[in-house]
Amino acid sequence: MILRKSLAGLAVALLAGAAVACGGSGGGGHGHGGHGGKGDGGSWAPLAKGQAAQVLDFSAGGRDAGTRQVAFYGFSGSPAGLTTAADGSVYGLGQKLIRLEPDRKVAVVTAASDAEDRVSGVVALPDGSLVVGVGSQVKKIAPGGVTTVLAGAAGAARASGAPVPASAAAAGFSFAATPSPVGVGRDGAVLITDEDVLWSLDNGTLKRLYRITGKGPDALPLRLGPESAVDGSGTAYLTPEELGPRVPGLLEDVLAVSPDGVLSKPLVPARIAGLPGAAAKLNVRWLAGDGADGVFAQVYDPSGGNGAVVHLHAGRADLVAHENEGAGAAKPCRIPKPVDALHLPCPLPGAMAYRSGSLFLGGLTDYVLQIRVS
Repeated sequence: MILRKSLAGLAVALLAGAAVACGGSGGGGHGHGGHGGKGDGGSWAPLAKGQAAQVLDFSAGGRDAGTRQVAFYGFSGSPAGLTTAADGSVYGLGQKLIRLEPDRKVAVVTAASDAEDRVSGVVALPDGSLVVGVGSQVKKIAPGGVTTVLAGAAGAARASGAPVPASAAAAGFSFAATPSPVGVGRDGAVLITDEDVLWSLDNGTLKRLYRITGKGPDALPLRLGPESAVDGSGTAYLTPEELGPRVPGLLEDVLAVSPDGVLSKPLVPARIAGLPGAAAKLNVRWLAGDGADGVFAQVYDPSGGNGAVVHLHAGRADLVAHENEGAGAAKPCRIPKPVDALHLPCPLPGAMAYRSGSLFLGGLTDYVLQIRVS
């Protein structure tokens, strides 16, 4: 029942980057001094509900191949986080934090440099700032590039399983591992997973909302993964993980924690129309809040096939995207025009985030995918 995943060490130092079009330079959000490129396909075309499209194809020879040397670092490898901002930008966190703007311009926001620093989780705030877990701290990157520490002590770590207080001053607090911002909760608080604890960070104070206990099938302690999410009501959706190599988790194991710390589980029906087998036994790859009172879950069957996105809300589980059998057989896999999201010819990227009626997915592929869900 447990989802286990060991993130490779990802090194970052906070270096502000301005978007730079191919053959030129310019200013932009989150400071100056970065490198970037611009795709060749113009701004994103509007999609109808139920359609999907590659908003960035940075594969070799692809429509936006000119962005590859930058986009690759945030959207191609194993994802450490994905978020969307109010201006429509999509941020992918990998070896570097990369911004993708609606005109397909890409830029470095955070560059890899310090081998001691690991990153996990990225959240966009309403004011345009970004919150990222870096090393043993939670840091905020303002639109102008100024970086401040919101929580955590540099180089310090509490022992795994050690007692934690109900609340604590954020400054100088010792997290157990690299903290992972996963969303914005009620009243603007940032929700953070810290190995086995879910914290709410607001006005310099950490409040413990939930702590997972127990051990997994290999007798290793459980933790909360960075693929967790927060919906529009402030409820957090969590994926329990066991430290060590990844073991696929199940949809029935997803936990929901309300802003008041009340624990529950999303209702999962016996079956989901369009998917074979029992819904509860589908494996979970990533979660994204739906902006209201539900969650999108990226799932696949025990064989590793039937990749799909389902929407859990109001006791329902609706299928919103599904890979075709043999999806991705063509290399590179391209979607030159909008397609039915229930018949995707290409694999779903590894991470996803929701904003304004659309899901954006990136990671593990050479493209960023948009799915219009409402």
